[in-house]
Amino acid sequence: MSSRKYEHLVSRVREKLGAILLREANDPRFARVTLTAVDLTKDLSEAHVHFTAFPPEENMDSLAKALNRAAGFFQSALSRTLESRVTPKLHFIPDYSLDEADRIDRVLKQVRAEYE
Repeated sequence: MSSRKYEHLVSRVREKLGAILLREANDPRFARVTLTAVDLTKDLSEAHVHFTAFPPEENMDSLAKALNRAAGFFQSALSRTLESRVTPKLHFIPDYSLDEADRIDRVLKQVRAEYE
């Protein structure tokens, strides 16, 4: 598969899965989930779906467990909308990078305030 087709498939998985989370999931926490990245294995059999939640979830690990328990539902719904021969097995992984960036920003503001 060319890198262009691969990137297109990654984009479609992210887009379609985001819509499924928002519109079809029964757990209200899932509507707050934002997908930050999707990494597909070369054989397209698995997708590592990185996510965050807004407002930030107190325990992202418990949200990841809930998403992974529902992964079969999401995979089935994705297969109906993806229009691809292969639907990857989904693995949800919390993305803490936004929280870390926010923490660094707060520290920098604090340091600036001390020197002003």
